[in-house]
Amino acid sequence: MKKLIIFTAFAVGYFVAIAITPTISVAAPLGEVAIYTERAGWMGQPAAVREGEELAELLKKPKKVVTLTEKEIESWAEDHTDNGQADIIVTFGDFPATLYPPGNGKPDDSVAETFLEGGNIFLNTADYIFYVVHGAGTNGEQGLKNMMDINADMWADGTAIKPTDDGKKYTPSLAAFTSARTFKAAQIVDPWEVEVVFGDNGAGLLDPVIVHDTKTDGRIGIAYQISGNDGLPRGEVFAEMIDNYLADALGAAAVDPNEKVTTTWAHIKSDF
Repeated sequence: MKKLIIFTAFAVGYFVAIAITPTISVAAPLGEVAIYTERAGWMGQPAAVREGEELAELLKKPKKVVTLTEKEIESWAEDHTDNGQADIIVTFGDFPATLYPPGNGKPDDSVAETFLEGGNIFLNTADYIFYVVHGAGTNGEQGLKNMMDINADMWADGTAIKPTDDGKKYTPSLAAFTSARTFKAAQIVDPWEVEVVFGDNGAGLLDPVIVHDTKTDGRIGIAYQISGNDGLPRGEVFAEMIDNYLADALGAAAVDPNEKVTTTWAHIKSDF
C-alpha cells in the first residue's frame, strides 16, 4: 500500500510537470537559397555574378537554389516567410530596395525584417550588410541597427583575420585575409548570440561569422566584408558555410516530447 501511495503521488506530480513544461523549440530545417547579384557593392558586378554562379553550382544541401532580380526577390521573400523552413538570401554588398527601402525608408516591418524575424537567414559579402542600396550608402550603419534592433556596427578597417578551429573544420577554403567590416562580439547582445565564428582577429572582431536571434531564430552571416579583391573565394566559402554548417545546424533531429514521456513512464513502472 505504501508503495502504491508513493507511486501515485510521483505519477501525478510527474504528469503535472509535463503538462506545464513548455514545448521544446526546434529550428526549422534548411530550405531554399536565393542569390542576388543584379547589383554589387565593393566588388565588380561581373565578379559577383561569377561568384553567385559558383555558389549555385557548389551547393548540395538546400532544397532549391535560384538567382533572382531585385523585382523577383520581393515576392520570393514574402512567399518564403513563415513557411516552416529556414530559407537564405545571399547578397554581394548591395541590398535590394524591394526588401528594404533606401534611406531606411521603412525601419520596421520591411519585407527584409519580416523575412529575418520569420526564422530565415541573410548572408552577405563585400560591402557592409544592409548599408548599400543601388550603389550608395543610403542606409548607412542604421540599416544593420534597424534589422537587428540592437546597437551594432561594423567599423573595423584593417582587421587581420585568421580561420578559427571552426573555420578550418567547416570552411576549408577560407584563408587569412584583411577585413574592413566585421561583427563585434561585444555588441552582440540578447536576444542575439554569436553562433559560430569561422574567422576572427583573436580579439572579438569576427568575419566570417553567423549570429543568431534566439527569439525569432533568424540568422545573419557575413564573409569577406572587404573592398575589392574580386579573386576571393566568396562563392566557395558561402557554399561551405551553408552545406557544412547550416545544413547540419538546422537539420538536427527534433526531440519528441511524447516519445520521451512514454520512455520515462516505462522506467517508472518498472521500478514498482
